[in-house]
Amino acid sequence: MNIQGTYTNKGLALTAKTAAGACLRVIRVVGGSGHTADIPNAAALPEIRQTLAVGEARCAGDTAVLPVTLAAVEQKTTYTLTELGVYAEDPNEGEILYCVYRLDESVTIQAGSDTVLRFYLRQTVSEDGGAMVLCSPAGLITESDCAPVRKMVLAVGAPQRDVTMPASELQAYLDALPCLLTENHIITLSGTCSQDVRVQGFYGCGSLTLCADNLGDCVFTGSASVANCSVPVTLEKLKWAIDEGTDPRTYCLHCSDSHLKVENCSFTGYAAADGGKAGRGVNVFANAAITLKNCAFHDLETVVHTYFGGVVGIYGNNPQTDYSGNSIGVYLYHGGLVLLGSSVPDTLGGAWNERNEMSAIIKNGEFIGSGAV
Repeated sequence: MNIQGTYTNKGLALTAKTAAGACLRVIRVVGGSGHTADIPNAAALPEIRQTLAVGEARCAGDTAVLPVTLAAVEQKTTYTLTELGVYAEDPNEGEILYCVYRLDESVTIQAGSDTVLRFYLRQTVSEDGGAMVLCSPAGLITESDCAPVRKMVLAVGAPQRDVTMPASELQAYLDALPCLLTENHIITLSGTCSQDVRVQGFYGCGSLTLCADNLGDCVFTGSASVANCSVPVTLEKLKWAIDEGTDPRTYCLHCSDSHLKVENCSFTGYAAADGGKAGRGVNVFANAAITLKNCAFHDLETVVHTYFGGVVGIYGNNPQTDYSGNSIGVYLYHGGLVLLGSSVPDTLGGAWNERNEMSAIIKNGEFIGSGAV
């Protein structure tokens, strides 16, 4: 496929200005399915179908090369490409149709397809004035955009970033992070967080650690969830305390499609005067895995709930008094697995465990039943 360029009359006049030292300022490049009959006197390209992406002009001597890309992936309608139109800025006329490039063979551009065409349009400019592309890259990234991302993707190690903040500002900080993590973020929290917090969609060679200096320095009164994260996520010395007015079915911590390590944390529900409990501990589902080391669970309606492939490991050398006042210890549903360390109470301080279908509780290599203990 070859293309032949022809200047419009206004384009020729602008070429004279650029030859005298003016800068060629390209505004846009478009693709059309028509046939410009009288190119010298044309003011616009007929039957414009698509705006193309234009990269940075490459100038050498009195020649400027415009790299132009046509991508069909976001095109809404199918069309036949027959010609290209280059629009430029004239210092006296404003926007003009500068030149028209006609294809010697028409090309069908299928809407939504993976078709990508690359054109290199040569323009004559002055050595002093050069050329400048004023249009945006129409959704395609430039080299200046790509370089820092490439550096992050090719990183072989992850530096550490330490941040200290009030717990109430955590969600805003997480929302501002790129999903591609190339640093090990250690976020030290303090104070109370009453809003639900969501850690979602992080990947890369980095990691996330949410922690407090001491247990009780940071208290969550709502839920926290970790979802669809392939980076390691660690929680240390954080406390959950369910308030009286909280929905009794509220879980302190959710984990889905992620691996999560929780160490030296505390989960406390609300104990009503009539003996009822509000609040649940940890919910693990959708092939997620969580380890709970030296954690405490008090006054919860359910300590651990798993389903659809959720796996939980609970261990540590903390005393059995860290498991108290709970109604149900382990609730397994449709494919859950819970592994208990040798010093962990069978029912996690609850009256009984509950198992349903394809589920198991294992301690010291032996299966534990679901009855009351």
